[in-house]
Amino acid sequence: MKQTPILAIQKPKLVYLMVSALFAVPAIAADSSSSVLPEVAVVGAKAASESDTYVAKKSKGATKTDTSIVETPQSISVVDRKELDDRNAQNLNDALGYTAGVRTEGLGMDSRAETFAIRGFKAGMDADAGTSNLFVDGLRVQAGGQWNRASFDTYGLERVEVLKGPSAAIYGQILPGGMINLVSKKPTANHVNEVRLQAGSFNQYKAAFDIGGSLADDQSVLFRLVGSFNDGQSQLDHTDLQRTYFAPSLLWQISDNTSLTLLAQYQRDKGGSTYQFLPYFGTVKASPAGGRLSIDTFLGEPSWNLFDREQSLVGWAFEHRFNNTWQFRQNARYTSVDSTYKGVVIRGSNGLSGLLNRVAVLGVGQSEGVAIDNQLQADFSTGALKHTVLVGLDAQRINWQNVRTQVAVSAISMFNPVYTGIGNGTWTTSYNHDADQKQTGIYAQEQLEWGKWRLSLGGRYDRFDNTLQNTTTRVVRNGFDDHAFTWRTGAVYLFDNGFAPFASYSTSFDPGPLGIATWNDVSLKPIKGKQYEAGVKYQPVGSNSMISASVYELTQENRTVTDSQHTGCAASTDGSCYTQVGEARIRGFELEGKAALNANLSLLGSYTYMDTEITKAQSAADRGSELPNIPKHMSSLWANYAFTTGVLDGLSIGLGVRYVGGSFGLTAPTATVAVGNEKLYTEAYTLFDAAARYDLKAFGWSGAEVAVNASNLTDRDYVATCATAASACYYGMGRVVNASLKYNW
Repeated sequence: MKQTPILAIQKPKLVYLMVSALFAVPAIAADSSSSVLPEVAVVGAKAASESDTYVAKKSKGATKTDTSIVETPQSISVVDRKELDDRNAQNLNDALGYTAGVRTEGLGMDSRAETFAIRGFKAGMDADAGTSNLFVDGLRVQAGGQWNRASFDTYGLERVEVLKGPSAAIYGQILPGGMINLVSKKPTANHVNEVRLQAGSFNQYKAAFDIGGSLADDQSVLFRLVGSFNDGQSQLDHTDLQRTYFAPSLLWQISDNTSLTLLAQYQRDKGGSTYQFLPYFGTVKASPAGGRLSIDTFLGEPSWNLFDREQSLVGWAFEHRFNNTWQFRQNARYTSVDSTYKGVVIRGSNGLSGLLNRVAVLGVGQSEGVAIDNQLQADFSTGALKHTVLVGLDAQRINWQNVRTQVAVSAISMFNPVYTGIGNGTWTTSYNHDADQKQTGIYAQEQLEWGKWRLSLGGRYDRFDNTLQNTTTRVVRNGFDDHAFTWRTGAVYLFDNGFAPFASYSTSFDPGPLGIATWNDVSLKPIKGKQYEAGVKYQPVGSNSMISASVYELTQENRTVTDSQHTGCAASTDGSCYTQVGEARIRGFELEGKAALNANLSLLGSYTYMDTEITKAQSAADRGSELPNIPKHMSSLWANYAFTTGVLDGLSIGLGVRYVGGSFGLTAPTATVAVGNEKLYTEAYTLFDAAARYDLKAFGWSGAEVAVNASNLTDRDYVATCATAASACYYGMGRVVNASLKYNW
């Protein structure tokens, strides 16, 4: 397959770098012996879209229309800017830690990209499959082969929207548990002026700015500049982390009915990788060779530890209203992600002997993609019925290449590591692929308002073509049917007292993993999902609160599993044969609430219950088993109290607790894994978070605020997950403390 770029234009990285230089943040001088310094933020009046509470009223991502959350027959969670600031979320795992139905840290502490799941299914990027349930401003972010994945600085986000259950009826191919839509900070008529300085654990220092306003007296041209820079060490020994982020945007109000917003992001991540395979004995259980590993133990090689990623996004959002009935929107974006990964990880060692076999890996990946979404909306009435009709046509084109080579290196003592370098062994290529992915979809949606009823019905038809070529063997895999239809329907009834019961049915499809083969090349069907959901939302009239509860049954059909009855499918990426006999079911309950009880006290809490079962499988040992890495119970609670009178006026205190239940790492028992724990069960854990902020207005510094935030306050060591083998367990993040100073003007 000939490698060709998607766009025959020069990538705009140099432009980003030049613009970034104009707004460069001065370097922060600090005593290396100090682990905590203040953070500085300079902010003006908040944008109209920003909330001063944790409660969001709307989520445009759920329907692609301006529909309130309470009127949408779907479970939706929104983490707004205030919540991100109050908890000082450093990444998406932090941001989603208090959200019902979301499991974070799927691969433990991993500086390369966050891993999370919604309702038991991946909600980030499954790079090998080419599937992505991560969206930015309503457009999909492409996966790119193994670790070549995008990650986004949370400082550049206005909010994080979690849409639960299948949303394929308007978004196309997607895994059934749900999707994440990141909403970027955009230009606003209200001036925004903010500067922040932050420092904390592991000698990490950060400077950030958010500046925006009008460039014209009539406010027809608005701008926003958001940027940040951080540098320092990490929780893992011998691993430094650095990030540069810059996101300029410009809004041109061409006329009263027409606007164009230009959006761009540039992000560069440099340093090492905190990702490690860890042995079962030494983490989950004590190893006879020396107990449990310290969370900061580095089992790689300092001379071969690198993760360098450069990602760029550039696009636009165009809107035009023809009249009171018709309006048109177009969103488009080009995305590029390039990465280089060097790491030494353990291979096939469970930790019993204390000596770990290792392999050195070199991975180089690049991906580029274009996505466009055209929407035509009509708002009109027919008698007592009010209609919002949306029709759309979207398309995406993605190309990615990924090469992984590896070499065996010397074993290492897990409790007394001695670093010897990677040696001069013979490198072999284990992964060398070039993928092309295309998808075009047409969709339609009707939202009907009839008295207190809100009814919706939507459907979508997709054509797709996913091809993966092994560039070493020249073997091409493209074995899936190339079309799918998905739909959803739902209803909400709005009671006068604020209760809104709802019910819905929705479906999804996923073309499935790339690069797998079946016996006799049988064509694979799209992996499909369906969900029944019923619940109630409660938003008391005049209050600033939202409580929701829901029950659901989610089923995934045509799951691909290893074909235990056939062998010889060498065309697969791993040489195995696969078949589609799998089916899994998840029945769950979610309860979530966010409320500002008064001017002082704000609360958010959640509870999640998931009962999982593999209902169809080729292996008898799998049938009836639970799905891996899905805890049955999760819960969280965060409370923030702001003092508004007396000597404590300006002080606010936040306290939080997160509980994640235990889960299995394997579906079927494997006797060789660990005697007494043949399915790699990991125990439940509870984490505590805290925050304190003080407004310095009492000292005459209006707009200035100091804050200290701590996550995992008690520094609990815990194993987030074990996956597939006793040599693949992962520690979660330990205690992180950050102090900050922000100033708004």
